[in-house]
Amino acid sequence: MRSYDREIKRLQAENSRLKVDSRRYRQLHRAQRQTHKAPERSVVQSIELVDPRCRVVAGTKVLPEFTPPLLIGQQMSRAIVSELRSMTMEIRELLKALVRSPNVKSAQDAISDDVQQKLRDLGNRWEKRFAALAAKWPKRMIDGIVSQSNAQLNMGLEEFAERAAIQATMNTPRMRAVLEAATQASVALITRIPEKFLGDVQTQVLNAITTGSGLDKLVPYLTKRYEGDARHAHFVALDQIRKVSESVNATRLQSLGVEEYVWIHVGGEKYPRKLHQSYSGRTFRYDKPPIIDERTKVRGKPGDAIGCRCRQRPVLNFTKIGA
Repeated sequence: MRSYDREIKRLQAENSRLKVDSRRYRQLHRAQRQTHKAPERSVVQSIELVDPRCRVVAGTKVLPEFTPPLLIGQQMSRAIVSELRSMTMEIRELLKALVRSPNVKSAQDAISDDVQQKLRDLGNRWEKRFAALAAKWPKRMIDGIVSQSNAQLNMGLEEFAERAAIQATMNTPRMRAVLEAATQASVALITRIPEKFLGDVQTQVLNAITTGSGLDKLVPYLTKRYEGDARHAHFVALDQIRKVSESVNATRLQSLGVEEYVWIHVGGEKYPRKLHQSYSGRTFRYDKPPIIDERTKVRGKPGDAIGCRCRQRPVLNFTKIGA
C-alpha cells in the first residue's frame, strides 16, 4: 500500500507541475503574439499619419485631420432632449386631464376655445424656453469650434504661419458670413422644435376626436413622437457641429493660402456612401469641390452632405505658404 501511496503522490506532484508549465506556456505564447503584432500596427498608423495620398507630390505636406468638438454637440443635444422630454410630459398630462374632464363630452367641447387656449398657452411657454436654448447653445457651439480650430491650426501650421496670421483669419468678411449663417441655422433648428411638435399634436387631437378614436390613444403617439424627435435632435446637433467645424477650418485655411485637401472617409454609417469611399485618399481643391450626392449632383467638401462624417487633411504647398 505504501508503494501505491508514494506513486499517487508522485503523479499528483507531476500533474501540478505540468499545470504550472502549461499556464506559463500560454502566457509566454500570448506575450509573443502581442510583441509580433505591435510593430505592424505602429507601421500602418505611421504611414497613414504621414501621407494618405497614393502619389506623394514633392514640395507638399499633408497635415493631420482637424476634428470637430463633438463633446459640445453631445451636450447641446442633451439639453435639447431634456427640454423636449419635459414638454412631452406636460402635453401628456394636459391630454390626460382633458380625457378625465367632465366638460369634454364631445368633439365640439374638445376643440372649444378653452381647450385651444390651453394648448396655445403651453406652446407660448415652451417657445420661450426653447428660445432661451437658442440664445445659449449656438454661441457655445461657435466658441467651441473656433477654440478647437485655433488649437489645431496653431499646432499644424506652427512652422509656416505666425499665430497672429492665424488669428487674423477670423476677421475676414467670408469668415464672418460663415459664422453668421451657422448661428442663424442653429437658432432656427432649435426654435422650430416646439412649434412643429405642438402643431402636430393639435392636429392629432383634432383627428382623434373627430374620428371618435379618443384622446387616450394619443399617449402612445406622444411617446413614439418624443423618441423619434430625441434621436433626430441628437443627430442634427452632431451633424451641425461637423458641418460648421469643417466650414470654419476650410475658410481659415484658404485665407492662409491653402488650396487643396485630402479627402478622408470615416466609416460608422449603416449604409456607407460608396462615392465618398472612392474619394478617400484623393486630393481636391477647395475652389473645385467634387460631387457629394450622385442623385442631386451637389458639390461640396467633407462633412457637407447630411450625416457625412468624412474629414479633410489640408495639403500645404511650401512655396505658396511661404509666399
